Amino acid sequence: MNTYRVGIIGCGNIAGVHADGYQAVRNAKIEFVAGADLDPKGPGAQRLSEKYGIEVYGDYAEMLAKERLDLVSICTWPRTHCAATLAAAQHGVKGILCEKPMAVSLAEADQMIEACEKSGSTLIVGHVHRFSPQAVKARALVQQGEIGKLTLIWGHCALDLMNNGTHVIDLIGFLNGDAEPAWVMGQIDRRRHLEGRGNHPDMVMEDMAIGRVGYTNGVVGLIELGERADQAFAFKLVGTDGIIEVNRPDGPKLRLLSGFRQRGWYAPELPSIHSTFHSEIEELIEAIEGRATHRGNARNGRRALEIITGIFESSRIRAALDFPIAARDFVLERMIREGAV
Repeated sequence: MNTYRVGIIGCGNIAGVHADGYQAVRNAKIEFVAGADLDPKGPGAQRLSEKYGIEVYGDYAEMLAKERLDLVSICTWPRTHCAATLAAAQHGVKGILCEKPMAVSLAEADQMIEACEKSGSTLIVGHVHRFSPQAVKARALVQQGEIGKLTLIWGHCALDLMNNGTHVIDLIGFLNGDAEPAWVMGQIDRRRHLEGRGNHPDMVMEDMAIGRVGYTNGVVGLIELGERADQAFAFKLVGTDGIIEVNRPDGPKLRLLSGFRQRGWYAPELPSIHSTFHSEIEELIEAIEGRATHRGNARNGRRALEIITGIFESSRIRAALDFPIAARDFVLERMIREGAV
């Protein structure tokens, strides 16, 4: 069993969840050695320091240079994900777990992927719901043909595309076997001119968003976000002979209506999963050691960001778009700058 030295960049609330996740992995020995935060004396940094007995640096570059880290979690705000990932790759970190969204633009995402491929670092994006027992079971049921041919996945939640929306879009992709998107059409509303939320204080955002994505396997994804969408993080998978309802782990049970079973709605037994964050990190270790391809790999993270970019760009030009999406910037920010929203 190999030993991995771990550091965390950004010591807010989600950093504590990552730290707990590292401590509970079962396929490696973990040494949690350091953190870095713009405010190393702040409450989040102090909680981590006191709980785990680690030093918290005020500069992540100094931490990376001094600590010889094997694994790094990037728990900072979205606009800093790219720079922190590039720095970790440059210092030879073996595994990088970057919180969602992967970046704020496709240009940044591609820089991250290129840097990690060059350095040999394994980069994953924190779309942790891919490890949810309900999602894992639903994907298996689809692959087993329990609802016939999958035709539609409807996913919805509160907040905005770059916040909860990236989880919704990524999980639609996971439930659809990570098929490639072929086209997208979207619309957004930004009447309140929102800027900043608790976990994304550096971001602009929309009030509502809707997107329709056609995948190369013929499945359509319907995405609804914002104040007038259903606020639950939930999904409906519609097939030619049944329906599956998927909810967050602490929500209602997974439900299946299958024409093959002829028993009405029922709740299938779920797989036993250690926990989503622990499983995400354990699979990262498996990927580093060459025994697995991580389901949250950077290419899948980029695909979710490309769909978000496509929804914004489709709204901007009032037309459906084919993939790949040409826009390389943060399109919502450009729309605001140009007075389009």
